Amino acid sequence: MKALARKTLFALTAVALVAGTAACTNTESPAAVSGNAPSGSASAPTGVGAGGRAAAGAVKADPAVQALVPDAFKSKGTLQLVTDPTYAPIDFTDDQGNIVGLEPDLAVAAANKMGLKVNFNKGDFNGIIAGIQARRYDASWAAFSVTADREQQVNMVSYQNAGTAIMVKHGNPDKVAQVTDLCGKTVAAQTGTTQALTDLPTFQKQCSDAGKPQITELILPQQDNVNQAVQTGRAAAMAADNALVAYYSQLQPDLFSQVDSILVDTAPEAVIVHKEDTALAKAFKAAIDSLIADGTYGKIMGAWNLGSSKVTSAAVNPAAS
Repeated sequence: MKALARKTLFALTAVALVAGTAACTNTESPAAVSGNAPSGSASAPTGVGAGGRAAAGAVKADPAVQALVPDAFKSKGTLQLVTDPTYAPIDFTDDQGNIVGLEPDLAVAAANKMGLKVNFNKGDFNGIIAGIQARRYDASWAAFSVTADREQQVNMVSYQNAGTAIMVKHGNPDKVAQVTDLCGKTVAAQTGTTQALTDLPTFQKQCSDAGKPQITELILPQQDNVNQAVQTGRAAAMAADNALVAYYSQLQPDLFSQVDSILVDTAPEAVIVHKEDTALAKAFKAAIDSLIADGTYGKIMGAWNLGSSKVTSAAVNPAAS
């Protein structure tokens, strides 16, 4: 679901909401971000991700995490990271071309725990794993869904759960708090998405099982059509990837609200490293767990309106465990 969502829903988001973002390839110039910078010059649209980079920059090195960092990376002092910044609010660029988003903030925070800095490189999503395997990059934060096939190619360290969320009109006038609150109402989704093909039929079964009226499904060709249906009252709610819902509800809070209590069809997303870099993967896990323990992780997830996606601990190659 998440790979499809990345290529469809967020291509629209990047074009519609982050004007000026250039197409990216693996040959583009790196965008340097210091792992020790409290905020730097990177900034998301007003009201989006506020405080996330400051929280990341305030993180101090954790000796227990530093002890796990392989000497080769300690010697370099800077991790070469790669992402495809066309996936707001996870990874995107601001109006000055700086890479911003949830993952860049978490990457800076994790690197600070390791006592390292980070340098971000822009790359095409479909070529990132090959770039890691060729050792052009040390790691990638690029919203990779964890799959058994990917774990055969790289090490994956999970840091959040992604899934389907619900967005309603500002203020949640219908008081939607659980899936069965959608029964008897019109719910919109984009054609061809997991939400339209899988999640809405699952919701219908839950309504039937609860003895409630069926949902009226409103399947529309473009995500902006779906958003407009909620805005105008044509639909009571929409189902979409939770990162998209989080972004729109932050960017346009006068129009939309996220239903924080609904997150379904969840799957972990992960930072990836070379298959031979098991020690680095363990250092990333320790760094993320340390961020969870000291509260920084929660601050960053909350800054991007993704608190419902939080995990209680990171895991190395969770699909295999």
